[in-house]
Amino acid sequence: MLRKRRTGFALGLPVAAALVAPALIAAPTVATAAFPEKPIKLVVPFRAGGGSDALARQLQAVIKKHNLLPQPLVIVNVTGAGGTIGSKSVLNAKPDGYTILQIHQEMLAVSAAGRVTYKPSDFTPVIQTTQACLYLAVPASQPFKTFKELADYGKKNPGKLKQADIIGGVGHFPAVMLMNATGARFGIVQSGGTSKRFAMMKGGFAQLAFMSPGWIKRGGDQLRGLLWLGPTRHPAAPNMPTAKELGLDVSACLKRRFWAPKGTPADRVKVIADAFEKAMKTPEMIAYHKKRLSDVSVVRGEQLRKEIADEYASYVKVAPDVKKSMMKK
Repeated sequence: MLRKRRTGFALGLPVAAALVAPALIAAPTVATAAFPEKPIKLVVPFRAGGGSDALARQLQAVIKKHNLLPQPLVIVNVTGAGGTIGSKSVLNAKPDGYTILQIHQEMLAVSAAGRVTYKPSDFTPVIQTTQACLYLAVPASQPFKTFKELADYGKKNPGKLKQADIIGGVGHFPAVMLMNATGARFGIVQSGGTSKRFAMMKGGFAQLAFMSPGWIKRGGDQLRGLLWLGPTRHPAAPNMPTAKELGLDVSACLKRRFWAPKGTPADRVKVIADAFEKAMKTPEMIAYHKKRLSDVSVVRGEQLRKEIADEYASYVKVAPDVKKSMMKK
């Protein structure tokens, strides 16, 4: 009588499972690497030595000193075309968290003015860290002692007074808002940053300009501040009225923000934002802003997205008037 032969498979599933289990246990697990594994590139789309660059380098030093990120922050100045070249380089970068941008509302201005094809919504906002409100100044040699005197002259003599600014830039929009609110008409002449505006006023090529708060002290008795464009009077210029006090619904505060390419993972955005927020609370950053008469202003998440959307809408609303004022007569 023939007997059935037993094969190894007749050992059954329990035995097979027992043989396989050690192999599974011994198999190495692939750990997800902590972010960041390499340096993070921070693109500053303006020249070295300017306000945006100075903030970036101070932030870089504080993050290194307090070990707020496991990898260094590397600053790269990608200049040209009013910040648009550097912004485009980040727009087109890989959305992996290793390339970020620092820029204020210049991004909103160039988009609303139609100078670029991208919009703020084409980026991922990371965090806002700083706010520096502007004020309207005239050379001390000018006869205007109040903003009303300046506006009245601008109404009676349209275009005679020249305002130094970047045509189609972040200061051009509140300038047009002020003109629309008062009926005054000032000619916008191309200048550059505040140092160049000061030089143009001093040389007689312009009679007014928006200046950053540091110029309250830096300008000394050579400048006369007529109108503060922040929500409340600045402690360094307690006698300068706000636009709101004069019944003008116009504000102009440079809000320095950091952006990542759209699609950057939320967890990586959070790592960067957390580090930057911690940096803003250090004694070094508080002292830095106090010296420059600006404010630490941390905004992030949904609140930041809402504020950007509201600001951009206000820029788009006045954009047609800005474009008209850009046309050559």
